[in-house]
Amino acid sequence: MEAYIAEWLHLGLRWLHVITAITWVGSSFYFNRIDRSFRPPVPPVDRVSGQLWSIHGGAIYNYSRYPVGPGYVPEKLKWSKWESLSTWVSGACLLAVVYWWGASINLVSGRPGGLDPVSAVFASITTIIAGWVIYDVLCRSIPSDKVLSAVIALFISVSIWAFTHIFSGKAAYLHAGIVMATIMAGNVWFVILPGQKKMLKAMQDGSIDKFDVGADAKRRNYHNNYLTLPVVFAMIAAHFPITYGNAYGWLGFILISGAGVAIRHFFNTMHAGNAQPRWIGAGAVLALAAMVLLAPRDLLSANGGAQAAAVDVGRVTSIIDMRCAACHAAKPTMEGFEEPPKGVVIDTIERAATHAQQIRQVAISTDVMPPANMTEMTDEERKLLADWIAAGAPTH
Repeated sequence: MEAYIAEWLHLGLRWLHVITAITWVGSSFYFNRIDRSFRPPVPPVDRVSGQLWSIHGGAIYNYSRYPVGPGYVPEKLKWSKWESLSTWVSGACLLAVVYWWGASINLVSGRPGGLDPVSAVFASITTIIAGWVIYDVLCRSIPSDKVLSAVIALFISVSIWAFTHIFSGKAAYLHAGIVMATIMAGNVWFVILPGQKKMLKAMQDGSIDKFDVGADAKRRNYHNNYLTLPVVFAMIAAHFPITYGNAYGWLGFILISGAGVAIRHFFNTMHAGNAQPRWIGAGAVLALAAMVLLAPRDLLSANGGAQAAAVDVGRVTSIIDMRCAACHAAKPTMEGFEEPPKGVVIDTIERAATHAQQIRQVAISTDVMPPANMTEMTDEERKLLADWIAAGAPTH
């Protein structure tokens, strides 16, 4: 029953998180696009610094930007704020259900000397809070935008490297994503919204012309815009062990995130009327570098000529019984599993043979299975499985 409830919580929270994330990302991209698309109005309009005409859905729209307000406070203003909070809260709940509740399976690294589940959950909470605090201090301490951007990129890079040494590969990616998402939500609620409220107050008391309309808020919004795609990648990467299951997964995360930033920058330049396609090229180069870097260890090449007769099928059967079937049986015996993960049953050598390429991907090319190495599969056993698959996965 516990596993059934956890599965529905997982499904419901993931669905909610996707919905809220789409609304937040959509709002962010929409307003950044509009902001960069504004051009001085012709003829000039009082207090309007930029104007945009667009067409969509059979109608023509006109947007005007008032940096210091239209001369009064509009009675009704549309605030884009709840999207960010609901995205962060749903993501945090999903983290709690999948990674804290299932810490022994999804959070801990399983490496010798690694953290126990309780310590890992504490480290998870601490690093998320610390991520926002460190970022906020950096923003308040470094006046140069270019220097600050470089330092933030270095900070995130060091974070993902550290996370891969603390948590499982999948959890490391997720934590890099939620640290960035926490930074984004923190920017909205602790900097951008307060700045906007101060601006409205200045409009009401007539001091708006002397008011700094929020250089810091603009800066934080700029950061949010570029962090979006790396966060989205962190959300989906958990489904692709070829990324986080590699010894250089942390560097792959940096390269793929860099590709996302480059692509985001291209669209920003395009919206500003100065499209720079070289950034698409830069993103493609970074993505290609990640593909090369994360190519699976070629354990099978040296054994490509292995013959079925040379493989100890009995030993392979024993490995499957001890290391795989505890979770991947019709009725798992491993604590925390009431049904085989993803419905994959590998409790006999015949069934293992039908999943040989999946086994190769998750237990040989990468070491993401068994999760947290719960059944203590050895490198020697992984090599024997590699020989078995190279020989055509014989069953007798």
